[in-house]
Formats: sequence, structure tokens, C-alpha cells
Amino acid sequence: MISFELNDGIGIIQLAINDKNSFSNDSFLALKQSIKEAKDSKAKVVVLRSTSPGSFSLGLDLTTVSSMDMSKDLAPFLELFYHNLTEIYQLPMPTIAEVSGHALGYGAMLALVCDYRFATSDIRFGLPEVKIGIQVPSFVYALMGEAVGYDLAKRHVLLGDAFKAKEYPTLFEEISETEDDLKKKSKSLQTKLKKNSYSAMKDTKKGILSVHKPLLDLVSEDVKNTIASIQSPDAKEGISASVEVRRPVFTS
Repeated sequence: MISFELNDGIGIIQLAINDKNSFSNDSFLALKQSIKEAKDSKAKVVVLRSTSPGSFSLGLDLTTVSSMDMSKDLAPFLELFYHNLTEIYQLPMPTIAEVSGHALGYGAMLALVCDYRFATSDIRFGLPEVKIGIQVPSFVYALMGEAVGYDLAKRHVLLGDAFKAKEYPTLFEEISETEDDLKKKSKSLQTKLKKNSYSAMKDTKKGILSVHKPLLDLVSEDVKNTIASIQSPDAKEGISASVEVRRPVFTS
């Protein structure tokens, strides 16, 4: 499903959940374990990649969300949702997302919490939450704002349309025509990073995170806001419409 392996100083977290790499509670738990293994390993660099052709991750498994007991299951589900994002963001070693397939919703968020992102030119990337009646987390908006500029990020999260990698080039380290070329460029960066002092990179990341602490401080409020947002009438309609493959009809 989701696994971690260490190879010559490079840690790899592989997403292999299903053809869309859509997340349920079980896959959140598997990702949590893989992140812990990466954190506890001797990796000098950690790479996040997908084994599903055409999909980095298309986000949450909305069928699972739609059948959830909201009063009992939603809060623990979202705690895992945010825990995994913040743990990747705070890993002590540099992190690289190899976005060789579409990355939407939670898939885009996983890429945004990494230090470096590589993409192929054919992928679509974005945060379409407003299209299904759910609030975009402030933490995630801030990460995107830092990468592409806050005005562009604002326009994106309010509209919710996915975009091609070349439309937001500053979001990515490199944009390649093929997955093989993406992996070659990612490997080149991995090699360069691996030659650096691990203790120096670790201490530098610690300093970077202290500067970015206000972003992490947003998460506790994001958890509460997302719980409320997913239980709203518009979100219930948007999630149902997605599962039923129809256009939502919002009441607000």
C-alpha cells in the first residue's frame, strides 16, 4: 500500500494505494508509519513518489468520507490528515516530491509540504476543495503562497480549477517531458544533497522551520475549521455529487 525503503542514504516513501492513490483512514495510518520510519532512518534525503501510472494522488477517498460517522470518525480522520502533512513538512532531512501524475486535493498538499517538487509537463495540479464545498486549509494556502506568490495562490484556491505544471513554473524545481527525465533530474538533486553535511542540513531545516512557525500555528485552527466545513450542507452535497459523478447543487 504505502511503504518506506532506504537505499544508499536515500529514503523512498512509495504511494501504491490504488489507481488514484486516494486516501482512506487505513492509508493515512500506513503513511504515518512510513513517515515515522523515514524520520527514524539514516536517510539524508527523503523522496515521495507514486507507483500508480498517471496519479501522484487524487486526494481523499470520498466514498469512505461520505459513509463516515461524522460524530465519531471525522475528528480522528482529520487529525491523521494534518498529522501526516505536518510531519513531512518537519522532517529533519530535505524532502523531494516526484509528481509524475496528477496531484489534486490531498495529493497536491503532500507535494506542497515537500522542500522540492519535480513534475512532468502533462500532470494537473490543484486544490479543488471549493468545488465540493470544503474550505481550503490556511496552512496549505500559505505554503502555496510562498511557492507561487500569495495573489496567484489566492486566485487559485478561490476558483479551484486544476492547472498544468507549466502554468505555475515556480512551484516546481524542474518540469520534464517524461517520467524517466523527471527521475533523472530528481536523482541528480538527491546526489548533490547527499554530499552535504547531514547535521548542517538538519540544523538549517530547524532554523527554516522556526521562521515558518506561524504557518504551523495555523494547523490547530485548520483542524477545527475543516471538521466544521466537511459537516456543512454544501460539503455534504459536494461529496455526494462527487461520489455519484454529477454536478453539485449548493444552497449557499
